Amino acid sequence: MKKIKINTYQLIVALCLFVFSSCDNNNDPELLFEDTPTIRIEKSIAELKTSLQSAENGWKMTYFTDDTELGGFTFLFDFISDSEVLMDSDFGTPDINTASLYDITLGSTVKLTFTTKNVIHELSDSNNFPDEDLRGQGYKGSFEFLFFKVEGEDILFKSNRDRNIVVRFSKATQDDWSSLTSLNKTMLDNNIPKNSLKSVFRNITLENGGATTLYNFSFNKARRFATVTAITPDAEKTDLSFGIAPTATGFLISPAIEIDGIELNEFIYEPENDEFVAESGDVKLTLKYADDLNFLLPFYDFGNESRGNNNIRLYRTNLPNSDLSSEKFINFFTDWEEHFTSTQGGRAVTRVYLYNLDTDDNSFIQVRYLSSGRTFSINFDFTYTVTEDAVGNKIYKFTESLPVTTNRRAGILPFLEFMFRDSGFYVQKMVNFNANQNTIGIIPVDDTTMLAQWYDF
Repeated sequence: MKKIKINTYQLIVALCLFVFSSCDNNNDPELLFEDTPTIRIEKSIAELKTSLQSAENGWKMTYFTDDTELGGFTFLFDFISDSEVLMDSDFGTPDINTASLYDITLGSTVKLTFTTKNVIHELSDSNNFPDEDLRGQGYKGSFEFLFFKVEGEDILFKSNRDRNIVVRFSKATQDDWSSLTSLNKTMLDNNIPKNSLKSVFRNITLENGGATTLYNFSFNKARRFATVTAITPDAEKTDLSFGIAPTATGFLISPAIEIDGIELNEFIYEPENDEFVAESGDVKLTLKYADDLNFLLPFYDFGNESRGNNNIRLYRTNLPNSDLSSEKFINFFTDWEEHFTSTQGGRAVTRVYLYNLDTDDNSFIQVRYLSSGRTFSINFDFTYTVTEDAVGNKIYKFTESLPVTTNRRAGILPFLEFMFRDSGFYVQKMVNFNANQNTIGIIPVDDTTMLAQWYDF
């Protein structure tokens, strides 16, 4: 990187002169300033260009485009001339060796525009979107930024797309350039998303003055957005959802979380515990996994299904593409399907049900399978008991009544062993299937990495 020295306060002075200047009128009997307004504007633009080029290692910007549903994206800029810029980012497809063009012009204020295509334009491309719900909107970014003010050595701009969004250009370091695409992306890809080999229970614990409040944490990597909702029933704040911007050491959040006048906006990763911590004063937030439940799960009235039939169907046998089962269960289920087909002459599992859950002596698992174009089913009767853990979560244990002896049993056995395990299951309410139906998560007490999603009908 180059070394160009400038007093950044020259920029402040030049822009202040511009703000207080009047329109150009050569008929005035006396000019208030030495230069005409046009010259002063040209000087202020030149000062900003020079300032942008002055940082030895360029500038770093973390840009939250819409923190109500999207996260933050970090960019590095090296302004190598009055018109050329090199760019890197933890988003999109940057090419650090290819220069693109920029310009600084006067509109309603002094405006920085990245004029030719580079990675920042991927944020503003409406055809580049994280999911179908944002089709036509993309990531809601801008490639035009309006000069706002100088704070210390930082330059602040407003997004031209949404002028309520302020972005900060801070001087970058050489480490920023070497770690952006490695450490930032590692944090985004490996550490912030849920580890499929760990517990399905991953929560944020809020500690404040001796009181503890628990929040469920769900992360959408494509959007870089976390949905954070209270598990503790009497939580003062029920929704702490925020956008996430990965860093080399953890992640930044927006909006910041404010607790009793204390704002927290940065989580630091602690690899020895595989957890993220944000702490200031007496307030501490910890994002961590929980193998042993010390909180109440969202209640589901098992055996009293809302539609009145008291039956549930395994979600994966109907809508596998939107299944919210854990990755470990999905892998188990796929292996079981392959096992059934390979041991049963090519027959294929099609559906799995639990019937008559309102009774403890007439319940049964039904497995349906396809053979020569026809559907067959086998029922496995069971009873179940309900106990309660120390916190108050109910545990449902299913026990096979009279083992069915059939030549298909060997193919179904892995699933029966999953359901008739000694530990029993936790049950929690999940998202609504539709306006009238629930979905349910069934989690083995002895293996909290497994969550099977069902729905009532």
